[in-house]
Amino acid sequence: MDAALEKALNLLLESERAGVLALDKLIADVKQDELKKFLAGSRAMEQRNAEELESLIRDNGGKPSSGVGPFARKVAALGSIRDRLNLMSRGQEWAARKTEVALALAAADGPIHDYLTAMANRHRAEVEWGRAEVIRLTSLSS
Repeated sequence: MDAALEKALNLLLESERAGVLALDKLIADVKQDELKKFLAGSRAMEQRNAEELESLIRDNGGKPSSGVGPFARKVAALGSIRDRLNLMSRGQEWAARKTEVALALAAADGPIHDYLTAMANRHRAEVEWGRAEVIRLTSLSS
């Protein structure tokens, strides 16, 4: 595996792990059941992404990082649920951009390219859907 691609994939892996931790904390702090379910779905996707990235790195000759990115601490440091949800949305945008960077480093075909393409699309869709859903759900509790 190319060193630059391995580094980009490990950055994504660490970020997905941080997303899982951030969502665990957020889910525990949210009172509204419907919002908890929405966040639990996002958490499950982050976990699957982390597992898949780890496998892709290993299966293609790289060494998966054992680290966790700093994002979870940044989310937890915010005082309000709304601020934390907004940062989570910006985190999805960041992940989509970083996935595109990794995609540009991957071979034009094969499992890494295919997975990163799907991952970028999921992150972009989640950004759009998530914004609308968070606005709707937080307005219900206001």
